[in-house]
Amino acid sequence: MKIIKKIEVNYLRSLYSATLDDAGDLNVVFGRNDSGKSNLLRALNLFFNNRTDPGRQFDFDLDMSDRRKQEARDAKGRQFIWIKITFNLPGNYHASLGTEIAIKKQWNRDGDVSQTVFPSVDSAGKQARLTRFFNEIDFTYIPAIKDLNVYADLIERMYGAASETAALREATSTFVNAIEGQTTVLSEQLTTLFGAPARLAPPTEMSQLFRNLDFAHGEDGHSLLRQKGDGVKARHIPELLRYINGNETRKKFFFWGFEEPENSLDLGAAEAEAVRFSEFAQRSDTQIFITSHSPAFYLAADHAFATIRRFFITKQQKGSDDVMEPVNAAALIDSLDEAETRMERAGLLQLPFVIRQLAEHSNALAEKEAEAEKLRSELARIQQPTLFVEGAHDVDLFRSALSRVDPNNQLAVKPLGGTPTTPEAIFSAVMQQGGLNSESPVLFLFDNDKAGRGAFRKLCSKTPEIEPTQFQNKMFVWSLIFTNEFRNFIKRIGIQADQAFYTAEFLFPADKAAELCKEIIDSRKSHETEDWRLTINGDYWNSLSQKKCHTLVGAPAGSPEWLFARGVPDYAKGKFAEETVKRGFDTQHIDNVARKIVDKLLNV
Repeated sequence: MKIIKKIEVNYLRSLYSATLDDAGDLNVVFGRNDSGKSNLLRALNLFFNNRTDPGRQFDFDLDMSDRRKQEARDAKGRQFIWIKITFNLPGNYHASLGTEIAIKKQWNRDGDVSQTVFPSVDSAGKQARLTRFFNEIDFTYIPAIKDLNVYADLIERMYGAASETAALREATSTFVNAIEGQTTVLSEQLTTLFGAPARLAPPTEMSQLFRNLDFAHGEDGHSLLRQKGDGVKARHIPELLRYINGNETRKKFFFWGFEEPENSLDLGAAEAEAVRFSEFAQRSDTQIFITSHSPAFYLAADHAFATIRRFFITKQQKGSDDVMEPVNAAALIDSLDEAETRMERAGLLQLPFVIRQLAEHSNALAEKEAEAEKLRSELARIQQPTLFVEGAHDVDLFRSALSRVDPNNQLAVKPLGGTPTTPEAIFSAVMQQGGLNSESPVLFLFDNDKAGRGAFRKLCSKTPEIEPTQFQNKMFVWSLIFTNEFRNFIKRIGIQADQAFYTAEFLFPADKAAELCKEIIDSRKSHETEDWRLTINGDYWNSLSQKKCHTLVGAPAGSPEWLFARGVPDYAKGKFAEETVKRGFDTQHIDNVARKIVDKLLNV
């Protein structure tokens, strides 16, 4: 959320004049100690809550700039502090107030506080809308020193937010009634003593009752606020704030002013906290301003929904010409080069060096982590039970079938890039797919054609069988099993089983598969498709009689015989696999094959 666009602060403590422009979702303010960076957050607290520090009323004498105070005395002029904030208005206010509005508040020594709006609000209706917008804003200031009162205030607010729910109101009423029930005798004695009804009653402000609530932390149940370190306690604050903001129904826009959230944290924890703040800043209802000395917060990365801005506050001093330098105490340092320049001018020589070193370390660590993740993914991949099929389109067909029979299966399906004809070719194809893990089951599935049966025998020196054949520990080989339709086809034509040409596309109902194949071919008019219509699979030309070959060549286009004699051309296989799913073809046969594969690979 980038509702606050610009902050201008004049004459507040050490900030003689500071303008923070182009604010982001998360704004990180750096500077030397006593430079005024905390005063920027105090300025926001004064603007929204009319106090500079939590639990302390605004004190003009304490909060006005000493230099400006002296100038006013010398010139016998007025003494005042002014803060101006420019807002990007939410869309529901555009019609009445426009897209942007600036509000300037001025605190005068006499106690008067004036407000000026730019552009001016010239009607009661617009004023009402502006008041409503302002009432929907909540600003919370978390100081650098986070004592028990800071947590007590948040816990009190937490109760206040939660008490807006009916369940907690009912539980609180039950709690109070239970106390009254346990003190009945005391109430009766007091009534007799004073001659008037007397009973124990809850405090007027019930939230006060909950200020001393604590958190039981860890398995040991230790008190968070009294037994845990400052770093652990501080890391609870953003979560408390988020809970409060999420349950305060009257507020819609939340601004956080958070001093030095890295206090009491080691570098690793500070890096994690920086990531967490940038994640909170992604919310559409939250804008965050923090002060920091930590390189981890400088290096916090932008997210898709959160822009991070980095600013540097320089302590202002009068120059030789009696003009305050720098004129603007705040400078944008999103560039690391600019940050280095500003910080070195202010004498912070170590911080830019540490930032650069940490950035290089973080980048190197990210690269190593990416490499490690790649290795983990590769290791997980080769440890998966794996099905090797002949071609890329077979991968599509069997992935779909495996997901249908076992949606949670963890099988990898990989192509061999064709039918390997030698053991060396099989080994080479497997290595191109990342190799094998001897502890992970593997099954090679080949087409039931001359090349596929040959590859089968290269692996196990046997003839293909009905069931997958084991040829080594956890390694299996199998050839596709004929459907009854195909068995009837080869019997009718007089083709022997060891002469047959059979591919995965034949596992679908033959009539529909043949019609789909013809449709795909008809949509592609070329000499290649016309030549394909007039031929049959090459294995048949070499093994069948001339008469049988002519019978197959003459099979009617789009018939099962026509498909079984030719198969699906390579250029059409991808479309064929896609359309079988889209058209809801009967997958009984290919799913039966997939079931046996799952059973063999997952239950070996």
